[in-house]
Amino acid sequence: MDSSTTKKLSNSDEQPGTELSNLRKTDSGDIERQISPYAQKLNAYTWFCSTFVVVGSLLYGIDSGIVSTTISHDAFKSYFAPFTSSIKGAVVSTFSGGAFFGVLFSGWAADSWGRKRTIMFAAVWAVIAGIIQAASVHVGMLIAGRIIGGFAVGIMNMVIPVYNSEIAPTSKRGLITGLHGQFVGFGFALANWIGFGCSYASNSFQWRFPLAFQCAPAIILLIGMPFLPYSPRWLLEKDRSEEAYSVLRKLHGEVNLVNPAYQEYFDQEFEKMQQQIRYERVLKAGSMKNLIAKPSNRKRLLLSIAIQVFAQLSGINVVNYYQTDIYEGVGITGHTVTLLASLYGMVGPAFNLICIFYVDRFGRRSALYITGVAMAIDLAIVMGLTANYSGTDNKVGQGFAIAFVFLFSAIYSLGYNSIHYIYVPEIMNQEVRAKGTAVAVICNVLVNIVFNQISPIAFSNVGFKYYGVFIALNCVGAIVVFFFFPETKGKSLEEINALFGEEVIVSRNELVEMGKVDERDGTNAQHRE
Repeated sequence: MDSSTTKKLSNSDEQPGTELSNLRKTDSGDIERQISPYAQKLNAYTWFCSTFVVVGSLLYGIDSGIVSTTISHDAFKSYFAPFTSSIKGAVVSTFSGGAFFGVLFSGWAADSWGRKRTIMFAAVWAVIAGIIQAASVHVGMLIAGRIIGGFAVGIMNMVIPVYNSEIAPTSKRGLITGLHGQFVGFGFALANWIGFGCSYASNSFQWRFPLAFQCAPAIILLIGMPFLPYSPRWLLEKDRSEEAYSVLRKLHGEVNLVNPAYQEYFDQEFEKMQQQIRYERVLKAGSMKNLIAKPSNRKRLLLSIAIQVFAQLSGINVVNYYQTDIYEGVGITGHTVTLLASLYGMVGPAFNLICIFYVDRFGRRSALYITGVAMAIDLAIVMGLTANYSGTDNKVGQGFAIAFVFLFSAIYSLGYNSIHYIYVPEIMNQEVRAKGTAVAVICNVLVNIVFNQISPIAFSNVGFKYYGVFIALNCVGAIVVFFFFPETKGKSLEEINALFGEEVIVSRNELVEMGKVDERDGTNAQHRE
């Protein structure tokens, strides 16, 4: 960096009236309006980083979805006979058990090692898990592989949205962070098509190849992640300011920074990030105790847990994991079962694309409560159709039941699928982002474990009536979101602090003008109430 850049980073004692302090006072309008044509564009480098890292999200989708078709293959059932409902529940739910420990570990690792290194660590374990599962000779070995695989993708499921939220520009943060949910959906769809193709094999290849395929995206991640940058906000946490400045310039794009107005906007954003992190460090905001004891952080945590839990209580993973049972319950048999599962897997990614492209305009809150009500209505229709046409020869009725199962995935993908990944890391401040997101995702995983274990038993005992549980829970979720969730669209990660009654950090010189200077940490960090 040149001397002028170094001067900005060191918070020199310039007097008010300098270029930076006048960012909001230009005759031609405020700085945001001046650079808006540039701010709305995504730099190619940001696109590359955000789309490459979600190869880990693809892995999560494959690992989650591959079991749905694998456990329906005749060769699999024969090899692991007797494959009872309780064993089926164990194979599915132990994956979530591993994810629990992965998420638990990732809260510490993402802060200590950084988001980038933590994702690479998870990729190593994902390769090991895929090898163990594909080489399984008994159920115990398969379950062990599923636990390790769950551990790996549990880490990725927490860290990848955090990483993307921290490298994304404010105007496109929903899109960039939402790529995680998009690629989870792609992975799930890909897993279903692999399962469908392998259903035509007649030996152990029918189930061993799909399980081995999990290694492919993990290997790609291991090769490419060293070339991706560290999160600039994490670098600032570690007092690596010059490196953070360099990374942020790349993410904004040198071609944009040629424009003087954009350069001013960039300097303002960087200083705001730097001062915010320093201020939070003074308050020791990153401790686990502070996450619970401080009222604003407690509110963040409760909202984060709520959205993660309601995503699971929607019933989406019950439908995803046990959809083959649902199809068989309305009289579908043979290869048609895996074909329907494969087609079902395409619905989510298609509608999720709509979500991630409109969420930065339409907002998070409205999409959540509207789709919550819609999912409740949809499941009520599925419940009625299943009750009337299951076990009958009425193909029209059975067809409508399947159609509304597909519609359920579409509705979920328009709301919760990406938004519960977007919302949690953006409402957390920098010091508690990793730990707070980890706690929220852990709650998601715990609920997932419970429902994955009890769902096959519930379907066996009460059948279609089981849908009633999720109808009620979706209604509750919609009410909670409507009354308690603040809207975050269009705000920087630092500006979102104001929604929780906290100080927003601004430039040093502007605060000198305002007469509010905080020198407690020796770095002249300031805040605005």
